[in-house]
Amino acid sequence: MPKFFTKSAFSMALECPRRLYYAYDKNEYANQNLDDEFLKSLAEGGFQVGEFAKLCFGIGKENMISTLDYREAIEQTKELLEKDEVNIAEAAFLTGNLFVRADIIEKKGDLINLIEVKAKSWDGIEDSFISKNGKSTNTGIRPYLYDVAFQKYVIVKSLKDLFPDREFKVNAFLMLADKSRTATINGLNQLFKINNGSNGRSTVEVSATAKEMIDAIPEAKRVVRPFHVDEICDRIINGEFAEQHNDPEFMMGLGFQSFVERVSADYCNHKRTDCIIGSKCFSCPFHIKGEDSSGLKDGYCECWKEKACFDPSGIVRPSIKDMSGQYIGRKRDELVKDRKFFMDQLQDSDLKMHSDKPHTGLDHYERKWLQIGVATNNEEILKNYRSNMTNDTYLDIEGLKEEIKKWEFPLHFIDFETSAVALPFYDGMHPYEQIAFQFSHHRVDLNADGTYKVTHAGQFINTKPGHFPNFDFIRALKAELDKDNGTIFRYSNHENTILREIHRQLDARNEPDKKELQDFIDSITHYEKDKVKHAGERDMVDLADVVLKYYFHPIMGGSYSIKVVLPAVLNSSDFIKGKYSQPIYGTPDMFSQNLLEPKVWIDYGEDGKVKNPYKLLPPIASYLGIDADLNELELKDTESVANGGAALAAYAKMQFSDGTMSEALEKALLTYCELDTLAMVFIWEYFNDECRAVVLDQSSIPDFQ
Repeated sequence: MPKFFTKSAFSMALECPRRLYYAYDKNEYANQNLDDEFLKSLAEGGFQVGEFAKLCFGIGKENMISTLDYREAIEQTKELLEKDEVNIAEAAFLTGNLFVRADIIEKKGDLINLIEVKAKSWDGIEDSFISKNGKSTNTGIRPYLYDVAFQKYVIVKSLKDLFPDREFKVNAFLMLADKSRTATINGLNQLFKINNGSNGRSTVEVSATAKEMIDAIPEAKRVVRPFHVDEICDRIINGEFAEQHNDPEFMMGLGFQSFVERVSADYCNHKRTDCIIGSKCFSCPFHIKGEDSSGLKDGYCECWKEKACFDPSGIVRPSIKDMSGQYIGRKRDELVKDRKFFMDQLQDSDLKMHSDKPHTGLDHYERKWLQIGVATNNEEILKNYRSNMTNDTYLDIEGLKEEIKKWEFPLHFIDFETSAVALPFYDGMHPYEQIAFQFSHHRVDLNADGTYKVTHAGQFINTKPGHFPNFDFIRALKAELDKDNGTIFRYSNHENTILREIHRQLDARNEPDKKELQDFIDSITHYEKDKVKHAGERDMVDLADVVLKYYFHPIMGGSYSIKVVLPAVLNSSDFIKGKYSQPIYGTPDMFSQNLLEPKVWIDYGEDGKVKNPYKLLPPIASYLGIDADLNELELKDTESVANGGAALAAYAKMQFSDGTMSEALEKALLTYCELDTLAMVFIWEYFNDECRAVVLDQSSIPDFQ
């Protein structure tokens, strides 16, 4: 089969035209893009939206072109287009070396509507496809606009080849999830069950009643609908938007048609297209990370050899690609253009000062210099931090003590799991409206003798398909936290955001305890209204912010995600290692809601470092009591539900599951979320132990010396 320049190739070329060369033959260059199509489809609903769109346009199997043979696909498309009126899914069009398969073609006489279907979130009232000055496309929607423009460009040319004696008018549409509209069907999402097929490709099983229910929805209430973007597509094709010419990295500054002609020829002839190195290169999927025995080539290194005249594969010099946090992202391209690829090349002017106002702890600017100093072993930099350092670990004990003094026992640690999908689970919900389906709650109580007790105090999970859980969720959380005035901890701002969203959802409902629930939310959150900031009397403490200000470990790099902070803390703390190497968690002295057998959380790898506890979570198959490959369970998280995306996917899967599978997923989710809040307790215990803010009675702890 000859190589054609497809819409997926075009999308890749927009990111970086050189990637087309590396993607030409999967057996030539390593591709580290590990995105799981199945999990992604569950989390984002892309496959579901596609099937929803087919139902909206009444496309049956007879008008779905499923053959993978391009000749057959083109011939079947031509035969269907001979009809005066027809709707087609996956119609195939070829002109020269350009080949596309359109999501939906709606033909009415000589009018052809091209509908590109995306699970993209869009507000049909507030959002705009082009910038305010009208000279550029909106960056957030740009890849999708260019995608449909490319398809129109190919289809118009192809139709002239297929029907030389006819004149067709092609109109372009983007079918998007419209956040300004609400679902009118309870369980809309559940009508489209996602399965993982035997060939590894995701499939959607459409409910037998789905078509009847969709057809009954008034057009104005459809949550996924076509937006007319034909004029914009024409302007793209004609090269009228500024981004095609003003940005040398976008379309190489060539304009749409010249760009398509250039990169399609290079791709089909397996020729390297010129490229510009920049910060986007740091996430290149054609870069071999760690040890690789495949024998495949490294495209990332080849680009840097060509453009920067050095081979990054053999360099251990700390790179700016390992830096993250506020302000650095926008600076990376500028730094690369100045040939500042490494941390030891940076000067003070290269990093924007976060604030010149007095502040406690490290700000983002100071933290970056700490990271640079540690990574480059630069004592001239580190002398500013050494008073709070032990070897390469930074811990501002005095600053922590001042923070800890503000905290009131009992301490509460909470974590939420949430979902936001294109096709809503529940009637009256907007696309991508947040669903709070689970929380975990750990509590630390201070005893009269100065010791403390850790307890997994509570949890909540919604397991009922089709049931809107948010108000039950907030009632359960209130019951957990409303018994005292102890300090509440979250990690990052997610929990605050979700609670404010539930507050907004309550505005539109007539719940009998509406005011009580909203008052509770106001008491533990902060928000801004009319440019005035409000904070509740028990506004949650962001433990991530505490880490940012007062703690740094080399393995964290530029991140302070709990997934990297936890291993850092466990390897920093002799106290934690000693305490939790004993089987004390899950005993009456340290109660667990889910782990009924005492659990040892400290395990060491071959490198002598503590293993990440998230790697110790059992696979879902173990909850079923069978030795099974998870592919057979239609959930391809090969280890556990040990990341947020997998947790979201597992919840989505529960909406289609019953019996044993649903129970297994529930147990896996509960265990994962429990570890999230236990991880926060570990961090607090480390800080507490180092600061000696609470006098520990060592006799109350098993002998681990």
